[in-house]
Amino acid sequence: MRRLTASALLVAACFAALGAFGATALAADRGARKLDVFWESPELASLDLRAIALLPVGTFDGNLEARRLTEDAVGKALRGSGHRWLSPLVTREMLRQAGGDSLLKAVNTQVVNGVRVDSLQAPYYCRLMRARALLTVRVDQFEKREMEFNQSGKPVTTVNLRAALVDSTGRLLWTASGAENAEGPYHDANSGAIGVKASGLNNAPLTNQAGAPGYPETLGKLLARWTQAFPRRGPAPAASPDSTGAR
Repeated sequence: MRRLTASALLVAACFAALGAFGATALAADRGARKLDVFWESPELASLDLRAIALLPVGTFDGNLEARRLTEDAVGKALRGSGHRWLSPLVTREMLRQAGGDSLLKAVNTQVVNGVRVDSLQAPYYCRLMRARALLTVRVDQFEKREMEFNQSGKPVTTVNLRAALVDSTGRLLWTASGAENAEGPYHDANSGAIGVKASGLNNAPLTNQAGAPGYPETLGKLLARWTQAFPRRGPAPAASPDSTGAR
């Protein structure tokens, strides 16, 4: 009887350990899938943001390709939100006309340092662009990892963005941060070469295996999730009845 009890206790302990391991693995898996973080002000629902200006995207290294592709992708992703949008092409020209390249650099510095524009200067930018709010986006990571001909593994394209929405008073209304790691097909180092590519002083073998996904595709996956979280503008409030009874 004592042996049976000890065996039962051992089995129960094993099941408990497996259950704890499974719960930990599930929590880790959920944590790994949590790529985006959003925050929204409680006051946002009561505001009618008719026009939003999308300011030029900020980058740490001045990567023109990252800026251009991100501006295009954000514009396409959010154009169905119900707001009237001012594109980065328009806002960049407005800033340049108002303060030259120095003002453009000042805005980029604000976005790079804090994602959002300075709350004291937001009213000026909104008046300049005749917008109710400003959306700023910063590129934190924009890179591809390709496989060499003698490496095995999956090529990866990584995009990491942060964004902030402020109104004409400088209030922070909405923030987002997220990343997308898009993997290409598995690259086999043992696959044969189909040619040779001259590169500088060396020649590199060519294979027929696909590389890392493109930046537009990776941005599209990330911003498809942001589109669902971005505040949409509802229908305009109905006009109140004329209290004078005039028709």
